[in-house]
Amino acid sequence: MKILVAPDSFKGSLSSIELCKTIRQGIENVMDAEVLEVPISDGGEGFLESICSVLPFQIEQVNVKNPLGRTIRAKMAIDPLQRTAFIEMAKSTGLTLVPEEERNPYQSFSHGVGDFILHGLDKGCRTFIIGLGGTATNDAGVGMLSALGVLFRDEAGKQVQIESLRDIGKIASLDLRKVDERLFECEFILATDVNNPLCGERGATHVFGPQKGIEHVQEIDAILRHYGTVLEKQFHRELKKREGAGAAGGIPVSFMALFDTKIRQGIDILIETLQLERLLPSTDFIITGEGKLDKQTFNGKVIKGICDFAKPYHIPVVAICGTIELSRKELKELGLAAAFSICKGPAALEETMENARQLVGELAENIAELIKR
Repeated sequence: MKILVAPDSFKGSLSSIELCKTIRQGIENVMDAEVLEVPISDGGEGFLESICSVLPFQIEQVNVKNPLGRTIRAKMAIDPLQRTAFIEMAKSTGLTLVPEEERNPYQSFSHGVGDFILHGLDKGCRTFIIGLGGTATNDAGVGMLSALGVLFRDEAGKQVQIESLRDIGKIASLDLRKVDERLFECEFILATDVNNPLCGERGATHVFGPQKGIEHVQEIDAILRHYGTVLEKQFHRELKKREGAGAAGGIPVSFMALFDTKIRQGIDILIETLQLERLLPSTDFIITGEGKLDKQTFNGKVIKGICDFAKPYHIPVVAICGTIELSRKELKELGLAAAFSICKGPAALEETMENARQLVGELAENIAELIKR
C-alpha cells in the first residue's frame, strides 16, 4: 500500500516536516506500507521548506531587514533553469522574528521582502513566487517598495520619511525614478490562503491587525485606504477592493499597483510546483492535516486543496487536526473520508501543543490499524 502524507503545520507546535515524520513513524509502527512524505504549506510559514523538501533548488542566504529594520540572515530558494525565485515572506517579516516585548506593529515594515527580490534579480530571476502570511507588518508593502528604490512624496513634492504607519497617511505620490528597470520585466506570483480586500471590515487591519498588536484599527484602516486611493489615482487601476489585496498586511496592493502580479492559492502553487499529480495514480490513501479544521478551511486552506486534488482519483483522504469545528456533513462537503482531533478530553490548549508529537503519533497508529484491516 502506498500512503501519501501531506499536512500543513500545527502553528506554534509542529512544522509540516515534523508532522510528516511523526505520521510516517506512527504508520510504520503498525503496518508495512510505502509512505511518501510531502510537507505542505498554504503560503505562510513553512512555504519555503515545503518546496525545498522535495525539489533540489539552490538555497541562498541573504542579508535582509527584519520587521524592526535590523539586518538578519534569511533563506530564499532559486531555480536557475527557470529563472525563478521562491520567497517566504515570514523569513524576513515574520511575527516570530520579533520578541514579544519588542513587538510594535506601528513601526514594523516589509523592507526584507524587497531585499529578497533585489537578490533574486541580481541572480537572474524574472519570476518571483512569494508565500505570504505569518507577518508582523501592516504597511501595505510600503517598506518593500522603499527597499526597491521607490520614494514617497507628499502634496508639496517633499519626500516622506516612513518611520511609522501614520507616515503612510502623508503620501500623495510615488517617485519611481530610482527603481531598477528590470523589475518591470518580472512576474510576481503571490501565494496566499485569504481573499480579503485592502481595507474595510474585511480588510487587512480589521481582520488581521489586532493579532499583530494594532489597537487603533479604525485609524490605521483609514491610512491604508488613503494609500490605496493614491495608488489607484496614480496607476489607474482598481486596487482597494481586489480580492487578496489585504493579505499579509496589505502588501499585495503595492505589487499589483506597480508590477505584473497574480494572486493564487498557496496550496495550488505547492501542488503544481511539487508535481504531486505524478504521485496520485499509484497512491492508495492520503493523510493530511492542519491546526484547526473550521469554516475557513473551505477558503483555500491545505486540507481543501488536497481533497480537491484527490477527488478525481477517488483516493480517500483523512485529516489529523488540532481541533475540529465542522460537522460530519461539512466534512463530507470538504471531501474528507474522516477527520480526527489530537485533543483528548478537556486538556488545555498549551498541554495539547506540548504533547502534539506524541498525540499525532498515536493517532497515526490508530489510523493505520483501521487502514490495514
